[in-house]
Amino acid sequence: MEHCIFCEIISKREMAYIIYENDHVICFLDKFPINKGHVLIVPKRHYPEFSEVDSKSLTEVILVAQKIAQSLEKSLLTDGITVMQNNGMFKDVEHYHMHIIPRFREDGFSWNEPEIEVIEDEFEAIRQKLIGNLS
Repeated sequence: MEHCIFCEIISKREMAYIIYENDHVICFLDKFPINKGHVLIVPKRHYPEFSEVDSKSLTEVILVAQKIAQSLEKSLLTDGITVMQNNGMFKDVEHYHMHIIPRFREDGFSWNEPEIEVIEDEFEAIRQKLIGNLS
């Protein structure tokens, strides 16, 4: 495994502004936040991708995400919360993590949604592929 900054934070060899941890996850402020208070929730076991995370760690990630979101709402009086995670080439650290981002009206952060046209036959073909791969 290559050097992993999150594994270094988990082992306390690298400094982070930790706000919560238990046996399965650690939560700390993002050093490059989208908004002040942006929190990362990281499983303590190293998994590069979301699809690889064990069920206990994944359960803890989402349950702790809810607690962090509630704390952000109360502490920072947010207008909302964005919960997101990236996979594959779209992630910036090769260790699965979830972002909990406090949101404020006109904070400048937005989704860039391209206009994609999908015809009825394509919806059905995609649906069938997904159903086939759920097993």
